[in-house]
Amino acid sequence: MKIKSGRIQEKSKLTRAVDFLKKYSYLETSTIIIFYLVVGYLINPQDICLLNAQASYILILIAIVTLFHGFENGLLAVGILSIAMWYFYPVFQYIDFLMILLMTLLFSEFHYYWTKKIKEAEISSDYKGAKLDELSRAFYGLKISHDQLEKNYVVKPMSIRHSIEKIVTMNSDVKTQEDVDTQNKTYYQNFLIMLEKSFNVNSGFVIYKKDTQHDNILDVENILTSYGTNSQEHINQEILDDYLVDMAISRKQAIYISDDKGEPTLAKDKNSKFIAAIPSVINDVVVSVLVIEKMPFMAFNRENLTSVAILLEYFTLEILEKNTLRLWDEVSIIKEEKFRYEYARMKHLYLEFDVNSIVLVLRIKSELQSAKIYEKIKKMLRSLDMVTRVDENGLYYIALFFPLHDQSAALGYLNRLLNSIEEEKDKKLDYMTFDMKQTELLNKYLREDYDG
Repeated sequence: MKIKSGRIQEKSKLTRAVDFLKKYSYLETSTIIIFYLVVGYLINPQDICLLNAQASYILILIAIVTLFHGFENGLLAVGILSIAMWYFYPVFQYIDFLMILLMTLLFSEFHYYWTKKIKEAEISSDYKGAKLDELSRAFYGLKISHDQLEKNYVVKPMSIRHSIEKIVTMNSDVKTQEDVDTQNKTYYQNFLIMLEKSFNVNSGFVIYKKDTQHDNILDVENILTSYGTNSQEHINQEILDDYLVDMAISRKQAIYISDDKGEPTLAKDKNSKFIAAIPSVINDVVVSVLVIEKMPFMAFNRENLTSVAILLEYFTLEILEKNTLRLWDEVSIIKEEKFRYEYARMKHLYLEFDVNSIVLVLRIKSELQSAKIYEKIKKMLRSLDMVTRVDENGLYYIALFFPLHDQSAALGYLNRLLNSIEEEKDKKLDYMTFDMKQTELLNKYLREDYDG
């Protein structure tokens, strides 16, 4: 069962059947081949594999098995058929054996490239969807900031988004803490303080996963809790057993006490100790839940709860970025954290699914020339691509990152860039491209390290 966008989507019978066949593929292949041999024996005991039939049934069978399951299952089928040829024929039919082996290799190659293209398309779609969600949250956070400024300009001018970014970077002591869990706890405590001041969340706490890199669901074994200034502590098991929290985790959407019209209400509910539970979901996995205990009647409304939900997800992404760079930061010479985080994400996809990305680095000797080209690049850059500057050893580097693209895309962009530059002297520059397996070489190029 898959939960998405607050709606439960049941898998169809066909989807469940396909998943079952893929899970027990070797058993299915063995059963099909043995069944084929039994039918062949019943038709002609002297030709159990039906090699002499008018149609090549054995190639049809090999095609179905190999194209659906791949090389391993095709080889298993060939193995079983070759054993049958060895024992049930007076002379081993090596020509037919070589033919089905060759066709198995061809079919498996087609299966490999087909599944690889499908996987790349899925990863590209998921990545673009995730980036769209992040940009949507950022835009909504900016809108909330504007609304808050209009409402509170005379009393307390502020920016919610600026507050979130400040929470993550404000305290040098938090940055130097060696324990990631302690660091995250401090971040969430600061976030709760911001909610108390901005949205009148008088009492609340956040439960979150110890390690957001894994896909395990939130349970009593892997959660930590960060409490606000006015919150009372609860046992983790009691929190997870609470009706609102359990529903928020299972449905992956905000759950709150509401009236008959579906509007938030502070009326007592016998099923829960709390009034709202708001989860934060990353890659379809709940990584944290904001639990609200007390909130003034006038502030407990749908608009505020929606704003808090968006800000929580935006803030959780910022925390994930910090934790990711803390554990895996291979291009630390680049100062821009967003760039390094996207590089780490793409490096993970490369190691996990062999889906590559490309970095194009321009090396320029003139500061003025680098500034002009950098401004030109920012105007030409597509939404998912990134650019940053690195000043090192008296040289000026402009690094362009093309997620889920190959070298031809980077060189194509470079040609368009050079054609758009009017002055010939600005076109004189050095460049190199680096894929995800050339991280060490990228660092050497940015550092002019010829001795490493």
